[in-house]
Amino acid sequence: MTSKLLSLLGLCRRAGRLEAGFDACQKAARTGKAALLAAAGDISEKTYKNLQYEAQRAGIPAIRLEASMEELGHACGVRAGVTAVCDKGFAAAVQKELERSGPAAGLSEKEDETL
Repeated sequence: MTSKLLSLLGLCRRAGRLEAGFDACQKAARTGKAALLAAAGDISEKTYKNLQYEAQRAGIPAIRLEASMEELGHACGVRAGVTAVCDKGFAAAVQKELERSGPAAGLSEKEDETL
């Protein structure tokens, strides 16, 4: 996990464009506010599948990071395993950083195999 990716998520939080927690992310996705859903690597499979469902329903990407909930929380200033990036610019920057660093930098191994 690159520190730049976590820094981008932290910057997004400070800009007020990050929702944290599954319920808040679900609401952001359903109302069209979210541009990207991101999950910590250590959340449950069930939660991640539910997050993927919400992302697919909203037509936005969902990614699973290698960072733990603790690392994600430290970067964003909140304790949550699921976040919604509610700004298209930040979402594009996160995806660009994932591509630049290679899939293994931000995605879990299981997710990387499906790409």
